[in-house]
Amino acid sequence: MRDKRAPFLIATSYLAALLFIRLSVIIAGSAESEFAAAAKAGNMPEAYFYIGRNVILFGYHIHHFYFGILFMAVAGWFAIVGSKRVTRTHTAILYGAGLGLFFDEIGLLLTWGDYYSSLSFTLSAILLGVFLNILFFGPFWRSVRENLVNVERRSPVAQFLMRDHRMLGTVERFVMSRSGSERMRHVLTGTLHKTAAVLILWYPKFVFYFVGVDFVVSGVLYMVRPLLREEYEQ
Repeated sequence: MRDKRAPFLIATSYLAALLFIRLSVIIAGSAESEFAAAAKAGNMPEAYFYIGRNVILFGYHIHHFYFGILFMAVAGWFAIVGSKRVTRTHTAILYGAGLGLFFDEIGLLLTWGDYYSSLSFTLSAILLGVFLNILFFGPFWRSVRENLVNVERRSPVAQFLMRDHRMLGTVERFVMSRSGSERMRHVLTGTLHKTAAVLILWYPKFVFYFVGVDFVVSGVLYMVRPLLREEYEQ
């Protein structure tokens, strides 16, 4: 069985950092300070250096998602370059903490200043769900996949899943051809399907664009395939 220590450390440090920073902001009232109000209005804070409920450096309001990006960048550097002192455990914890700091303010970034936007909770919960699936539900999704593959193909549901979703099937085959690990193939394929499902549930009109693009891609493939076959035969 593949070692899940690193994903577990990433998930736990992510959740710990997310809860810690959110509670800290709520207790300190950082999102309701005069500096936060000035930033939301698009104004520069009336301070050059200040470290308290907010952090002001050189007249700029420094949000904690900057520290999250910094943590992830440092973790990525040591993961790629390597270090005798910085172990895989350290980089996993640092990366997870960076994710937590970043996702706590993702709603603020997407809404141009609303720290309490529900997007932060929704997207953070989705990412936590991905971590939990990787850690605990691998066998479950593998069995679901096997049951879908072996389902009666004449069923309308099977036809919809197995035949009409050509675009997902094409991307799935690409992922499986590029991924060396069988487990990674399942994770990437499952993430792809769940992402499409979340987008459709969150934004129902997405299904129209999805189906439209599916038909366009299928039409192009049907038109190009004979030409490629003729060129190959020559």
